[in-house]
Amino acid sequence: MDEKEFRRTLELFPVVRSRDYCAESGSSSKETTQQVQAQEAKGANKKDSSGTEDLFLRKLKMAAQKKVGATRAEFFCKAFEEAHKKLVYKELNLDAAQRFLNAYEK
Repeated sequence: MDEKEFRRTLELFPVVRSRDYCAESGSSSKETTQQVQAQEAKGANKKDSSGTEDLFLRKLKMAAQKKVGATRAEFFCKAFEEAHKKLVYKELNLDAAQRFLNAYEK
């Protein structure tokens, strides 16, 4: 799937959360930072042990199938997963990740 086709398919999905959404809004930023550091120490950042990443991908695939059909949804989800892995595990350095987290603490 080329980037134009990926972008067109991505545009079919509405934004459901604002950019400043924080799932753990009730916890303090210090606790959140400590949790992230603990996960990094355990190596949990490679694959979420609770299965939430797999759950997300399943939900994404179901939503994509409704919008573009099963075959194109499969290609879209694979492209999405590859883009996510490339960004998070290869291109995102520790400094950039820390700046991203700090932006949500403010």
